Amino acid sequence: MKTIGFAAIAAIAALVLGFGARMSAPSAYADTTGVSSVGCELLAAGIDGDTTDATAAGDYGDACDGISAAEVDDLADALGDEDGTLEQSDLDAKDILDGNQLNENCFGLGFQCTIVGFVWVDDEAAVTVDPPAGLQTAEGGTIDWVCDTEAEDADCADVVANDGDGVVTFGLFNDTADAGDVKTVNVEQEAVAQSFDVTLVGDAHDVTLTLLESVIQSNGSASAAAACSTDTDVEDDSLSSATTTIGIAVVIDRDDTELARVTVAASSDDEDIAVIAVGDNATGIVGDTGQTVDAGANGIASFFVVCGGKTTGDAVITATINEGDADEDSDDADLTVVGEPASIALTASPAAIACDGSATSTVTAKVTDSAGDNVANGTSVNFSVVALGTANPINADTADGSASTTVTPLSGATAGVTVIVTAGDAQASIRVDCSLPIPTVAPPAPTPTGGRGTIGGPDTGNGGFLGQDGSAGFPMWTLVALALGSAALAAGGMVTRRAGK
Repeated sequence: MKTIGFAAIAAIAALVLGFGARMSAPSAYADTTGVSSVGCELLAAGIDGDTTDATAAGDYGDACDGISAAEVDDLADALGDEDGTLEQSDLDAKDILDGNQLNENCFGLGFQCTIVGFVWVDDEAAVTVDPPAGLQTAEGGTIDWVCDTEAEDADCADVVANDGDGVVTFGLFNDTADAGDVKTVNVEQEAVAQSFDVTLVGDAHDVTLTLLESVIQSNGSASAAAACSTDTDVEDDSLSSATTTIGIAVVIDRDDTELARVTVAASSDDEDIAVIAVGDNATGIVGDTGQTVDAGANGIASFFVVCGGKTTGDAVITATINEGDADEDSDDADLTVVGEPASIALTASPAAIACDGSATSTVTAKVTDSAGDNVANGTSVNFSVVALGTANPINADTADGSASTTVTPLSGATAGVTVIVTAGDAQASIRVDCSLPIPTVAPPAPTPTGGRGTIGGPDTGNGGFLGQDGSAGFPMWTLVALALGSAALAAGGMVTRRAGK
């Protein structure tokens, strides 16, 4: 169905609520210094080490105003690879979600106001954090903050493991920077420098809602609709189903900058027709914070799932923001929910083909619901050739109510092939007839002209003599001479015989 190929929505597959700590547990991260930056609310659900009980709002305070070393251990348990340590790779999927944005009007530590920097270290040397003009750290204010474990600095106690592998964290928020500013935060350990940029943005001003599909299929019953709502998240493979669509709510400030870290509420005006999914993945953004996130190629938006309800009809889906200086704090999108497949009309083009094992026919299925309306895009259709033939593809999804396959009868299918087509509970069949190739026949020899005749000797020609009129024959004087010569020869023969007596 959805192609943001939603995989794009694949960038959201890693949406995990959680947030980094000010204190840290040792880790086996032994490499050159690296740095990560994550919005504090994105780690809130993992602050107690258990993402399955996430009611993120209750954990924002713990995540955004500094975290103990024990809480960092909990983050490692919740977000890591079960090795008991927090590593840079554990945060890679969350590092981009906040777009590294800070609100110009949000000062001090707090929900959607703080970015936490993670400095990954490979020895116990002091770590220096240099906030740019306009930003400040919770630990050092507007001046450089040096975390010196060798000096047993109280602020850095237990931050770096004795063997030198670990992480130093700090809170970062706005001081005097304005929307549109891009600030570079520098960190350093033993002349190995790292940095990341922070973008200052304004308050939320407007929201625009788009539905990936404006027509989806009903789930057919209240129980099926409830299962879709409670079990489906943005990152689920089941989003290829015709019974769901994705809502994409984009929030901008007055400079038209797309904003991350803004909470968006989604709703349906008729939950019998369409219901907003909350999902079963407690670590996911969807259903927990509902906030806008940076999904890479899919843009910055709040992404949520809408499920078809128990019945058909039209519903209005609404996205609402309740913060900032929004002049238009909501936007609507119309959704049509149609019924399940009830009827299939089939065509084959061409209807008859040569049975040579290579000729093909395209079989197209037009699938409609009980009201005669096209089924939703993404409705699965199965094509099955009974015998002596193939269909490619075997399974196809509808677009505008139709799906097609290419049928190739085998060379032995002289009587044709039957294609059975199934969509949901609806089924139909069609026959592709086969006509044997017409052999090429040589033209017959000419037939002699009919009628009676006589048999004579061979034609020896006219000896080169032609009549005076140009026709074959001898002239009259020639015939006279020949007659006289013959008589003379005969007379001579008689004289000779008498003399011999």
